[in-house]
Amino acid sequence: MALESAVATAGFRLSAEPARSGGEIIWLGKTDVSADVSFRWGSLMQEKRIRRSSYGGARPARDFRLLSEAYLEGKLQVDPMITRRLSVGEINEGFAALKAGKAIRSVVMF
Repeated sequence: MALESAVATAGFRLSAEPARSGGEIIWLGKTDVSADVSFRWGSLMQEKRIRRSSYGGARPARDFRLLSEAYLEGKLQVDPMITRRLSVGEINEGFAALKAGKAIRSVVMF
């Protein structure tokens, strides 16, 4: 199995290479929906399967509420994963830090 989550068109292309014969390629990353992604034709041979996964198969209408409740009850530790907390006025700084690779998970505090 090959798993892609890099959000780069090159990552989608490269993810097809290492999957074994009969293997599965799972795409988690997202890219511009109008972007073209190309493949080396031979990398798709040998009965490889490509599957796209959004939210890891979660059902947002149900699961986001459950995850929020678990966080509020202290059962889900999210705070250690937050890179930075921003005010609404700092949102453009947050996007710039994300684009520059200086932040991974920023949270806007209202």
